[in-house]
Amino acid sequence: LKTPAFFVVCHPRAASASLISMRRVVGGRPPPGIALVLVAVAVRGISTAASQADATTWRIHMVTYATSQYFTHFKRSLDAKLSYANHWGYSWKVFDEDSLDCSAFRPLLWRGDYRYCKLEALKVMWSEIERTRQREADPAVRHVLFWHDVDTHIMQPEVPLQRFLDAAGPGVFALFTDNALSLNNGVFFLEASDAGGAFLEAWRHGCRSGVWPWADNGCMYEVLLRRLGGERYGGRCAEFREPEHDDERPEPRTGARLMRCFNEEMDSLGMGCCGSRRGISGIALLSGPESSFNDHPCDELAKKPDFTPHERAKIKDHCFSDGMFLVHSKSLSYAKTSEKRMESLGKSRAQRSEL
Repeated sequence: LKTPAFFVVCHPRAASASLISMRRVVGGRPPPGIALVLVAVAVRGISTAASQADATTWRIHMVTYATSQYFTHFKRSLDAKLSYANHWGYSWKVFDEDSLDCSAFRPLLWRGDYRYCKLEALKVMWSEIERTRQREADPAVRHVLFWHDVDTHIMQPEVPLQRFLDAAGPGVFALFTDNALSLNNGVFFLEASDAGGAFLEAWRHGCRSGVWPWADNGCMYEVLLRRLGGERYGGRCAEFREPEHDDERPEPRTGARLMRCFNEEMDSLGMGCCGSRRGISGIALLSGPESSFNDHPCDELAKKPDFTPHERAKIKDHCFSDGMFLVHSKSLSYAKTSEKRMESLGKSRAQRSEL
């Protein structure tokens, strides 16, 4: 039997304020065993920089996609994320696999899974947010999507998402964790604004043709280079995509060369790694232990065979260490730790409320 789509909206029932953020704590979670597939979390918060006189109200929509198999596999981590949502005053919306037609974007499969579900999920959420924006017509409210792949685990649940938006500063519509090895879009922020919408449209357009290593991540490289380089970028990296889908080899073997091409072209544009040194307008790439929110374990990166000795020397500066917000890994040991830390944070909150 197919599990029906499940929809939950949490209503605020308590509030507290601080200089940096205001959070609303809400309750509610789906019944255990529900095959959650697409999780969309919306949080209301107030984020105020000390140098700004006016507060910005962030409404953050946290989105992911997973097959039923992946949801079961990463259930502990997703449960921890749901608790994190409750702690910070998030609401969430859940779809099953039938609620999102991934083939509507591109019907390409790898190991039985559609390869471009992320871009279709973003479109669906974007449409919902646009309807909300038009209905509310409140210029003080800024809507931001926060995409997180299902194989990511929150390791510091006491950190609110607004922290990264504050670190990015004003005028930013897209926010990634920087990486000198391979820029990864498994976790990112994208503002639901005119600029953010134009970027999403360009991203979807750039992924419509050809077959790219890492699917939406590979074609995003080309979209970024064309956007940032303009006429200065000659399209060299596009040669690392395959012109047609091959059922026998659906994942092109040109990923490492595409990665190096992207890094070389960014260097030639004067936008080399990392962080604010790139000097990119509107798109922030954060780096450093406190600002990063998407890092792979050091030992997992070290096992990748395609890195050169020069690239391997950079791993220690661009991999996860304890104390960072989120880790990107298929290892369930991180899911277990994430769950325990979230439970501990929940107990601390309960104890404070009893005082």
